[in-house]
Amino acid sequence: MSTLALARRLKEGGTLPQRCSRHTYYVAGCTECKERARVRARARYQAASFGWLPPARVPVDEARAHIVNLQQQHNMSLSLIAEKAGVSFSTISDIGDGTTRSSQPSTVAGILAVRPAPPPLAHGLSLSVGSARRLQALAWAHYSSMDLAPMLPALPEVVRRWRAGTAPTISTDWHDRITALTARLHGSRGKSGRAHAHALREGWHPLAAWDDIDNPDATPQTPADRGDWVDEIAIELALNGERIHLTVLEKRTAVHQGLAAGMPIHVIGKALRMSGSTVTYHASKPAPAALTAA
Repeated sequence: MSTLALARRLKEGGTLPQRCSRHTYYVAGCTECKERARVRARARYQAASFGWLPPARVPVDEARAHIVNLQQQHNMSLSLIAEKAGVSFSTISDIGDGTTRSSQPSTVAGILAVRPAPPPLAHGLSLSVGSARRLQALAWAHYSSMDLAPMLPALPEVVRRWRAGTAPTISTDWHDRITALTARLHGSRGKSGRAHAHALREGWHPLAAWDDIDNPDATPQTPADRGDWVDEIAIELALNGERIHLTVLEKRTAVHQGLAAGMPIHVIGKALRMSGSTVTYHASKPAPAALTAA
């Protein structure tokens, strides 16, 4: 097979013949092993020259500058950079001090993907972002600072300060207490409509919106982001006659939940502020998957 044919095989994701007729692996001094190695090398070179293969090695200048920046500007150690990049310490060290001038593309990409690590927290402290989001979610679920204060226990003004997230850190002990309280109250509803209204004005989100609530870089998912996201508390409030904005999926879920609870159509329409024909329309559609699964 010609070198060009072997190069095309590489382009199509194939492999090159590795074995000679006598040896499973390359054996120094074997003429056939040498010839097959030369053929493989020529095929790879030709495939790379045509742009069919990525280069085996690339310059590391950008990776070296990134390592230096992480060290000098963000006080990250070489061992931490190596851990986050998924390469060995010696690889990072050799690239950082200029010993290595080229490396595999995956190595360079791994180094460039390393983001600055936040400075280590003092013993006994945790980032406050997760605690703030949990308290905001509890406000969204109708729990005021006055309600939560005796449950922790803490002063209401301290709870409000934690909820605002003005301080970057919080005591690990208080973080754990807030986490445990949130887990205990999850799925329930408080009695403070003012707390819920305040949460809506501030743009806070319920617990269901967070996939990684303690991650500072996490972003909440809203009903506009996830078509299958249903706020059960909002549905319950709406069926009780409170003015709550519902998505189309939540309205349909509310109609089916009301019918399952034995509510007449005109009562559901009055609670959800819908006409009877609209309630009937939603009732004629299949129950949402989330409700059916329940």
